Amino acid sequence: MLLTIAIPAYDEVANLGRAVDEARAAATRVAPGDTEILVVDDGSRDGTGAVADGLVAAFPEVRVVRHQTNRGFSGAMTTCFREARGDWIFLAPADGQTPLSELVGFFELVGVSDIVVGVRATERTELKRRILSRGFHFLARRLFSLPEREFSSAFLFRASLLRDMRFRSKPRSAALLPEILFRARRRGARITEREIEQRSRWSGRAKGGQLSVALLTLAELVRIAFLARVDERWRALGAGRKSSAEALH
Repeated sequence: MLLTIAIPAYDEVANLGRAVDEARAAATRVAPGDTEILVVDDGSRDGTGAVADGLVAAFPEVRVVRHQTNRGFSGAMTTCFREARGDWIFLAPADGQTPLSELVGFFELVGVSDIVVGVRATERTELKRRILSRGFHFLARRLFSLPEREFSSAFLFRASLLRDMRFRSKPRSAALLPEILFRARRRGARITEREIEQRSRWSGRAKGGQLSVALLTLAELVRIAFLARVDERWRALGAGRKSSAEALH
C-alpha cells in the first residue's frame, strides 16, 4: 500500500526542508519504504523551487510538481490529488502549523474511514483569520449540509475516492475541500474527524485571509453547492440505470 504525503508550498523557502524532514520521519513510522513525498511548488518566487530541487536530489522518495504561476488553495490541492500515486493521500501545508507527525494518528483510522478530517483543538489566535474561518465554515456547512466542525487543516484521503471525482472549484478559491466532503458523503464515504494540535507557522507570512480570496470563495461556495448536487444526482441516476441494465442481463 503506497502512501503519498502531499505538501503544497507557496513561498515557503524557510519551511519546506523542515516540513519534508518531518514527513520523512512520520513515514518511517507508518509506511517505511512505501511512501512518496509530493511537493507542489505553487508558483513560488522566493527560492522554494531550489530548495525543492535539493530535496529531490537528496531523497529518492521526494517528488516535485511545479506550477509556473500561483494557482491558489484549490489549484495547489487539485494538483496534489491528481498527481499523487499513493493509495492514501495525507495532505498538510508546508508552513509547520500542522505537525507532520500527526500522520501516525490519522493512519490508525484507515480501517474505519475513507477520509479523516483534521480539526484544530484550539481556535486561531488572530482575530481577522478567526472571523474569516468561522464565516467560511458556517456558510460551507449550511450550503453543503456538512456536519464537520472544520475542514481547513490536514486530511487523509482514500485516493480511489478522489480519482473518480470531478472538481468544479476554481483554482484560486478555497472551496475545494467542502466540495470533496459533500461529494464523498453523497457516495457513502466514511468520514472521521480527528482533533490535532496546531503550532504557529515556523517562518514567513500567512497566505490566507485575503479579501479577494474570501469573496471568490463565497461566490464559489454558492455556485459549487448547486453544481455538485446536480453532478451527484446525475451520477446516482446513471449508476441506477447501469445496475438495472445489468440485472436484466
